[in-house]
Amino acid sequence: MSDPEQRISQLPEAKRTPEVGAQFAAINFQASVNMLMDPVLMTFARHPELTAPYINYNQHLLISSTLPVRLRQIAILRTAWQRRGRLVWASHVRLSLTLGLDGMDFEAIKLSPSSPHWSTMERAVLEATDQLIEGSDIEDATWARLVEEFDDRQMMDLIFTVGTYILMAMSHTAMRIQRTPDLIEIAKTYGSPA
Repeated sequence: MSDPEQRISQLPEAKRTPEVGAQFAAINFQASVNMLMDPVLMTFARHPELTAPYINYNQHLLISSTLPVRLRQIAILRTAWQRRGRLVWASHVRLSLTLGLDGMDFEAIKLSPSSPHWSTMERAVLEATDQLIEGSDIEDATWARLVEEFDDRQMMDLIFTVGTYILMAMSHTAMRIQRTPDLIEIAKTYGSPA
């Protein structure tokens, strides 16, 4: 279950200039993450002018999104599974475990929105996620179910969350960013997209 060799290597310590540090200084969404040991952040550090603003934007999705946390994580995990984002999947399984999701949720996410595991709203979020992935749109019937509970800001947060994690899965996969040993262990326990 090892990962292929990275195409864009992590920035070595000798090249971590004060400017690189300044670009990433605003990253505060996960105090438990050691930025200098995180393979994603240290790969992204190769181009801080691009990735620092992107990571700051992503903080909104993880900290101040208007989506309920469980629904946000379900959308992210479904996106990671459908887009074969092995690193995104494992890292968000790890995060989701701390937020109350469990192995039954992860198994149902792998299957489909029609799983009897889901509430009506969870099913609608999963259907919208699949529709955004497959056709860059949400069908009218799905939209109508979502707006029974979601306001405009929540709808926007849902759309941007799915779109962001499509990009995240794509970038991690294309650059071959490697999972850390703990994420590989999570993948052994909870599965991994092909």
